[in-house]
Amino acid sequence: MRIKRIKIIYNLIYFFQIIIFVISYYFFKLLSFFYKQKKEPLWVIGVTEIASNIYHLGNVIKPSLTVCLDKKRFYNYKYDFSIDISNKYLSFLYRIFYGPILLGYLANKASHFFYIWNTGFLLNREFEFKFLKSRKKKIVCLFVGNDIRSPKLALEFTKRIEMDYFVEYVGYRNPYYLSVEYDNEKKEVAKIAEKYADLIFNAKYDQMSYLQCKQYPFIYMYDKNKFFRNDDKFENLTKIKILHAPSEPLFKGTPLVRAAIKKLKLEGYNFEYVELQNVPNEVVIEHLRTSHIVLNQFYSFVPGLFGIEAMANHCAVLMSADPDIETSLPQDGKDAWLITKYWEVYDKLKYLLDNPEKIKYYADKGFEFVSKYYTYERVRDYLYRIFKENNII
Repeated sequence: MRIKRIKIIYNLIYFFQIIIFVISYYFFKLLSFFYKQKKEPLWVIGVTEIASNIYHLGNVIKPSLTVCLDKKRFYNYKYDFSIDISNKYLSFLYRIFYGPILLGYLANKASHFFYIWNTGFLLNREFEFKFLKSRKKKIVCLFVGNDIRSPKLALEFTKRIEMDYFVEYVGYRNPYYLSVEYDNEKKEVAKIAEKYADLIFNAKYDQMSYLQCKQYPFIYMYDKNKFFRNDDKFENLTKIKILHAPSEPLFKGTPLVRAAIKKLKLEGYNFEYVELQNVPNEVVIEHLRTSHIVLNQFYSFVPGLFGIEAMANHCAVLMSADPDIETSLPQDGKDAWLITKYWEVYDKLKYLLDNPEKIKYYADKGFEFVSKYYTYERVRDYLYRIFKENNII
């Protein structure tokens, strides 16, 4: 009964937002008759910030306006439009009004909309997608994880390849995550994206979904001005620094990491282990620059942004990301990091400690890999090629 009441309230708010949006759209359309704007392609990039994608894409795609209606506390990036209210209830209340008003303004101003995550300016983005398409706007969707991933399909796949996957552990903590209702939500997200989007980016296996259309490989972006190669730190390896900075300890494999660290210390290995949680990204970067080895995540098939950051800061990275499984990854990634399955954390870490020359080997390979694929310049070339192939621009 409670869930039913929540859905009724949700639908009433959504209907209210549509009214606000339509009024806003025609209000700004009327204003445009008096203030003529130069007609040129303009991108809107938003609206949920995941792994700094809005910020990075705003630096890659030009001209563009960035919109962040869901900010992450670990980053202090600036956006063209954002909600900077720390209280989540006040933020949600503000967003109910701000989202549709802003969309009305931007729908008059922009020609292209690049959506990240499964959210929109309205509580349900199907209406806004339909409206934007009716106005000949181009829509691009970038999916980055649980926004599109079907736990049901993911578990079926990982059982076939006989591997554990983090979605099972999420389900232990939150049974709804493995429910039929949740899976139906993912079907609906895929259905709406396929119906309205002109182009979709997704990691086909790590983010296994109900999408049936062509999906282009997921992209990571990192500013080359933030790349930091430090050969000096490898000249003295008498005390190796190992870093682990999980955003979700259970799902990233932190218990496995701690077990491996404990065993190696009991065996007499001398190293410094640093574990960071709930700290600003600036602090993480400072540690990356002085670390030799980074233990990333061990229940996933992709590197994640932290894996890219670690390689861009010249660290040897251990993680379960595997181009043989997630075939959308560049295949030369097989030697850019030390592929480490969840049962191999101790063995692979011990291998590097026993063979310290291999630490710099993987640090060099990783640095070369991200320099080749994930700088703004490389990603811009990749995106604009895909845009042209699909008549987006």
